[in-house]
Amino acid sequence: MKTGVFEMNDLNLTKQDVESLAKGQSVENKSSTIKKVAHYYTSQGNLSAKGKRLAEDIFRVMVQDVEIKIRAVLADSIKKGHSIPDDIVKKIISDTEEVSSSFIQFYGDLKDEDLISILESQNITKQKAVASRYNLSEDVSHAISEKCPEEVVGTLISNETARIAERTYENIIKKYKDSDLIKEKLVYRAQVPARIIGKIMDSLSDELKKRLVMIHNLPENMASDLIEEVKEKTTLKISEDFSSDKQIDELVRQLYKSDRLTPSLVVRSICMGDLKFFEYALVYLANTSLIEVRKILFNNQADFVIRNLLRKAFIPKEMFPAVFSALNVIRDIHFDCTKTNKDTFVHKVIERILSVGNADEELSENDINYLISKIS
Repeated sequence: MKTGVFEMNDLNLTKQDVESLAKGQSVENKSSTIKKVAHYYTSQGNLSAKGKRLAEDIFRVMVQDVEIKIRAVLADSIKKGHSIPDDIVKKIISDTEEVSSSFIQFYGDLKDEDLISILESQNITKQKAVASRYNLSEDVSHAISEKCPEEVVGTLISNETARIAERTYENIIKKYKDSDLIKEKLVYRAQVPARIIGKIMDSLSDELKKRLVMIHNLPENMASDLIEEVKEKTTLKISEDFSSDKQIDELVRQLYKSDRLTPSLVVRSICMGDLKFFEYALVYLANTSLIEVRKILFNNQADFVIRNLLRKAFIPKEMFPAVFSALNVIRDIHFDCTKTNKDTFVHKVIERILSVGNADEELSENDINYLISKIS
């Protein structure tokens, strides 16, 4: 056998041998021949023009083979090649997903228009193969966000080499705003614009917020806010497990002594329906007896008296609407912290906050979003 150049005689193949590959030989023999020819073909430095044409003739025969395994072996064997004739490429792409998916993912010479055409086929396996490609362009990434289902979009986000424009991220979070899968994929992706992180942050679980801080180089104020929020929710979760006034009094006292009884935590507690925690917090922060706190909150209808109590406790004025919304809900539903469903309560408080702008206090959209972030 000659070395350096692959021609028909290199593999002892004739045109008749090529034709015979389409019939008569076992799957194993065909697979072995395909792999051998493909190896020479993809190592183009060792391939003569004549050998290249012969190899392509062999491929044209093999893409028509009745055995799926043969077609799959061919597609897998030449997926790392270059400048493969269009008729062979199109035949492989249009084949079953078993044959085409690996080729679609790895063949480097597919153009953006080819990939977008594959996305339109509505075959999820092929779509995921496109979404997994190395160095995917922004245009194809955007097409995936427009044309593909959630699991394919998730595959795209997990592909760290894919280039994703901010408009595509915007499209994804708008389209899948309630998808835990997409939120998780975004949190674990190494590079996501800070503005996008800000938009999904409030809807993340506490665990994902922790991950967000660890994985992303967040602005210091954003990271601090996230950490503080998780701490607050953990504290209120502990409070939920306490039934007696004495236990809650002790918890609040410890937080007060360690300077962790923050206005944000106190307001979050009342908006989450943790009335006892809120009352004891005001006792310590405003240096007022529990009897007096309860009298002011529920036996006196003059709002200015409640405002004075909140000021005395150093609760910021911008948080007052959230407190009053929660107190109004408590009065309306004859609140019982042992019986009232907390999710229903929070939902009603948010509804009240959203309607405050129609009442005596005008809130901007930023104010409303801020207050709701202290509840959710």
